[in-house]
Amino acid sequence: MVTEAVTYPTTPTEAAAVKKAGALPYAGGTDLMIHQAENIRNGQCPPMVFLGGVKAFHGITKGNNELRIGPLTTMAELAASAQIPPILSLACNAMGSPALRNIATLGGNICTASPAGDSLPALYTLDAEVKLVSPDSVRRMPVHRFITGPGKTALEPDELLAAITIPVPAQELFHYRKVSPRVANAITKVSLAVSLAVDDEIVRDIGIAFGAVGPTVIRCSPIEDACIGLPLHRLYRDRARLAAMVRDSVKPIDDLRSTALYREAVAANLFAEFLETLNHPKP
Repeated sequence: MVTEAVTYPTTPTEAAAVKKAGALPYAGGTDLMIHQAENIRNGQCPPMVFLGGVKAFHGITKGNNELRIGPLTTMAELAASAQIPPILSLACNAMGSPALRNIATLGGNICTASPAGDSLPALYTLDAEVKLVSPDSVRRMPVHRFITGPGKTALEPDELLAAITIPVPAQELFHYRKVSPRVANAITKVSLAVSLAVDDEIVRDIGIAFGAVGPTVIRCSPIEDACIGLPLHRLYRDRARLAAMVRDSVKPIDDLRSTALYREAVAANLFAEFLETLNHPKP
């Protein structure tokens, strides 16, 4: 068990060892502290360890084949960064208020594993991977496999999220839209992220992901397959058919914020709205 003698970890393996010993790791704490508030008041919260001293968990670095983002990089840092794909900047800038974005971390947003997590649709379309570290091992997996359900991830009890990686080069065209009751400090009702790679107006690759319309973020592979190889003006021309396919891909539910029928209709409309932007005059 963790004792009061434990010091703040400074390396990923030290941090994983402290978690394995029973400590609850945290960084920004913007979601964790809300859920732990009653336990903290009642003295029932497990020992907590702050991860801010682990330098390897901070910052953005670019290699030949991938972009690496430390899990403690804040939403504000990502929103302002010119190094990351614009779609991720847009998604991070849509989260909460400026005060929250200066504290909340990308790793926290991922590990919370909410279907409405603002960064997640963008990460799904970018084919992002997560690097997981334990005291004895390191492993990687796609972010869509890491998140297994609402609030559930593939993290083992002795593992921590150590990095998020995005392949380079990434797609060149992006679209992000979040629907919520107000601009700031509102949980997503429906969100859409689209990333495209285009060669001479032909779709070479595309990622389409919706948030808050299923138990996890939904990547729309059938629609992606239908788009690849088509010129952009064909996507615009076929917008009604492609938008109709959204209704077969999403799996929304009724809850306190919206009905399933509303989310399904809005998801289809958001994708149709994106396709409208591809209206380029053709002979």
